[in-house]
Amino acid sequence: MCISNMDTYNTIRIDITVPEDVVREVKRITSKRGVSQFFTEAAREKLAREKREKALKEILAAPPAFTDIKDSVTWIRKSRRLDEKRMRRLGL
Repeated sequence: MCISNMDTYNTIRIDITVPEDVVREVKRITSKRGVSQFFTEAAREKLAREKREKALKEILAAPPAFTDIKDSVTWIRKSRRLDEKRMRRLGL
Protein backbone atom coordinates (compact mmCIF):
# COMPACT_ATOMS: atom_id res chain seq x y z
CA MET A 1 0.00 0.00 0.00
CA CYS A 2 1.36 3.38 -1.02
CA ILE A 3 0.02 6.61 0.47
CA SER A 4 0.67 9.86 -1.38
CA ASN A 5 -0.76 13.37 -1.55
CA MET A 6 -2.41 14.19 -4.89
CA ASP A 7 -4.55 17.31 -5.40
CA THR A 8 -5.12 17.93 -1.66
CA TYR A 9 -6.57 14.41 -1.31
CA ASN A 10 -4.71 11.62 0.40
CA THR A 11 -4.61 8.74 -2.01
CA ILE A 12 -3.94 5.07 -1.47
CA ARG A 13 -2.76 2.67 -4.14
CA ILE A 14 -4.86 -0.51 -4.16
CA ASP A 15 -5.12 -3.56 -6.35
CA ILE A 16 -8.61 -4.33 -7.63
CA THR A 17 -9.97 -6.88 -10.05
CA VAL A 18 -12.00 -5.42 -12.91
CA PRO A 19 -13.35 -7.24 -15.96
CA GLU A 20 -11.04 -6.83 -18.94
CA ASP A 21 -13.74 -5.36 -21.20
CA VAL A 22 -14.47 -2.63 -18.62
CA VAL A 23 -10.80 -1.68 -18.37
CA ARG A 24 -10.46 -1.61 -22.17
CA GLU A 25 -13.49 0.69 -22.48
CA VAL A 26 -12.27 3.03 -19.72
CA LYS A 27 -8.81 3.23 -21.27
CA ARG A 28 -10.40 3.92 -24.66
CA ILE A 29 -12.27 7.00 -23.38
CA THR A 30 -9.65 8.35 -20.95
CA SER A 31 -6.00 9.18 -21.04
CA LYS A 32 -3.60 6.68 -19.53
CA ARG A 33 -3.34 8.82 -16.41
CA GLY A 34 -7.12 9.34 -16.30
CA VAL A 35 -8.05 5.76 -15.42
CA SER A 36 -7.69 6.26 -11.67
CA GLN A 37 -9.68 9.48 -11.83
CA PHE A 38 -12.41 7.71 -13.82
CA PHE A 39 -12.75 4.94 -11.24
CA THR A 40 -12.61 7.45 -8.38
CA GLU A 41 -15.45 9.49 -9.89
CA ALA A 42 -17.46 6.34 -10.59
CA ALA A 43 -17.02 5.16 -7.00
CA ARG A 44 -18.03 8.57 -5.62
CA GLU A 45 -21.14 8.63 -7.81
CA LYS A 46 -22.08 5.15 -6.58
CA LEU A 47 -21.47 6.14 -2.95
CA ALA A 48 -23.65 9.24 -3.33
CA ARG A 49 -26.42 7.18 -4.95
CA GLU A 50 -26.28 4.61 -2.14
CA LYS A 51 -26.51 7.38 0.48
CA ARG A 52 -29.51 8.97 -1.29
CA GLU A 53 -31.28 5.61 -1.55
CA LYS A 54 -30.66 4.87 2.13
CA ALA A 55 -31.96 8.31 3.16
CA LEU A 56 -35.06 7.90 0.99
CA LYS A 57 -35.80 4.48 2.50
CA GLU A 58 -35.48 5.98 6.00
CA ILE A 59 -37.84 8.83 5.09
CA LEU A 60 -40.39 6.46 3.57
CA ALA A 61 -40.25 4.20 6.65
CA ALA A 62 -40.88 7.12 9.03
CA PRO A 63 -44.38 7.71 10.36
CA PRO A 64 -46.38 10.55 8.81
CA ALA A 65 -45.39 13.94 10.20
CA PHE A 66 -48.74 15.72 9.89
CA THR A 67 -51.41 13.21 10.82
CA ASP A 68 -53.95 15.95 11.63
CA ILE A 69 -53.98 17.32 8.05
CA LYS A 70 -56.65 15.60 5.98
CA ASP A 71 -56.37 17.68 2.78
CA SER A 72 -52.86 18.97 2.14
CA VAL A 73 -53.86 21.20 -0.78
CA THR A 74 -56.43 23.07 1.33
CA TRP A 75 -53.99 23.33 4.23
CA ILE A 76 -51.23 24.81 2.03
CA ARG A 77 -53.58 27.32 0.38
CA LYS A 78 -54.86 28.45 3.77
CA SER A 79 -51.30 28.74 5.08
CA ARG A 80 -50.29 30.86 2.08
CA ARG A 81 -53.29 33.17 2.50
CA LEU A 82 -52.41 33.67 6.17
CA ASP A 83 -48.81 34.44 5.21
CA GLU A 84 -49.94 37.00 2.61
CA LYS A 85 -52.18 38.71 5.18
CA ARG A 86 -49.33 38.71 7.71
CA MET A 87 -46.89 40.20 5.19
CA ARG A 88 -49.33 42.99 4.29
CA ARG A 89 -49.97 43.68 7.98
CA LEU A 90 -46.21 43.93 8.58
CA GLY A 91 -45.77 46.10 5.50
CA LEU A 92 -43.44 43.61 3.83
